[in-house]
Amino acid sequence: MPAVRHDCAMPAPCSPRMLPDMKIPLLARFAVVGGIAFALLLPIALIEGKIHERRLLADSVESQFAAETSGPQMVAGPFLALTCEETFVEERQVMRAGKAETVSERKTTVCPTAYFAPRTLRVAGQMPVETRHRGIYNIRLFRAALGVNGEIEWPRPTAPNGLNPRTWKRAYLVIAVRDPRGVRKVESKHGTLMRDSHGLDFESRFAIREDLGPYASREPASMLPFDYRIELIGTSRFEIAPVGDSTDIRLASDWPHPSFTGAWTPDSRDITRQGFLASWRMTHLATGGQPAWDAQAREGKLMDSARASGVALFDPINVYALSYRATQYAFLFVLFTFAAIALTELVAGVRLHPMQYLLTGLALAVFFLLLIALSEHIAFHLAYGSAAGACLGLIVFYLRHPLGAARRAATLGALLAALYAALFVILKSEDHALLLGSMMVFAVLAMAMVLTRKLDWAALSARMVSLRDPAAGAVGDVRQDASRTADFSAPDVVA
Repeated sequence: MPAVRHDCAMPAPCSPRMLPDMKIPLLARFAVVGGIAFALLLPIALIEGKIHERRLLADSVESQFAAETSGPQMVAGPFLALTCEETFVEERQVMRAGKAETVSERKTTVCPTAYFAPRTLRVAGQMPVETRHRGIYNIRLFRAALGVNGEIEWPRPTAPNGLNPRTWKRAYLVIAVRDPRGVRKVESKHGTLMRDSHGLDFESRFAIREDLGPYASREPASMLPFDYRIELIGTSRFEIAPVGDSTDIRLASDWPHPSFTGAWTPDSRDITRQGFLASWRMTHLATGGQPAWDAQAREGKLMDSARASGVALFDPINVYALSYRATQYAFLFVLFTFAAIALTELVAGVRLHPMQYLLTGLALAVFFLLLIALSEHIAFHLAYGSAAGACLGLIVFYLRHPLGAARRAATLGALLAALYAALFVILKSEDHALLLGSMMVFAVLAMAMVLTRKLDWAALSARMVSLRDPAAGAVGDVRQDASRTADFSAPDVVA
């Protein structure tokens, strides 16, 4: 019997059977936790879909409001529009006294209207912005008051066209507006505006028209001054086409978050909390001048934002954009949280069930759903704080018992609070999001490495084996006790 005890107590035959078991439990646990983290991608994806759905609904409400009032606005003009008449000779065969004769007859026909851009164009405008409400959704409406003035050179007669000469007939000043429903008031200091098109085939967007009379009423190469006062309303965006050979635009507004759009950025801008002041200066060298604008007017392409300058009413606190960006960090957020819980397990010597990881992860996912739901009713920072506080309190309360001590739960809560604060800073700093995110990942990795630098992973795996198989641990203890007994009794046997 003593010989049997000595053989079982020998460490060499027993250790090879324990080496595989020392690694599998720890790796398996990491795999289970990682699987739970990946499984949480499904509810996070569903929440992303809900955010997208709510954003589409908000856009449809804004589109409906624009359809009932006025949408994005753009002003192009004024242009001097000259109607044209072409004379041609029509020949036809007639029978006279049984003989065919050729008869020539001079006729006239309408030729395409020509559009002449201003030599100088000056636009100065004020566009105060007001917020309208449609249900729980906010809509930005601006009221632009514009002063448009400058000079247009009266064109010379048409160039000779062989047998079919062309002549200018009547002259008009026309201004194109993207959404004519938004025009509230127009005044001209030099003429009377037309109430209808008088049967003229102008583009429908030429909402503002002024009849200047026959072409022959003015001398070629003379300067035609114009001066308009225009009031119009619109939503989300306002643009002006720089149609002049020399164009100066100056816009001021009380909106503190402008996003300048179009082909030309402002030459100068002054943005404060009280609003912005921006100015542009362009020449025909940059815009293409008279030939380009004439072609666009004839083809009905004046309302092209790519050939305009303006401003969009950017909303820096777009709750849908911020919520969607938050979900982009959701998986990383879950991994950080699980890493904090795992570190607490390793350092404190406690063990959580995978179901507790799953419920904790679901609480993290619900945070993003609470965020979008609350931010539609209250300010985003208040919604973020309320959602984070609710989920943080729930997680700390839930993990207080399995962690075994209030201090451990409080430490975990402090780590989660730091993660929520870091995510909020990243969301508010869009330009530096990558830098801040990279620094956060490095800080978490560094903290994990520092806290576990003295951890004996082999001993931890062995302890997990004993926790997983208590019977095996008990047998090992009995064998060790038996070995100690044999060692102490050996001298007596020899004696």
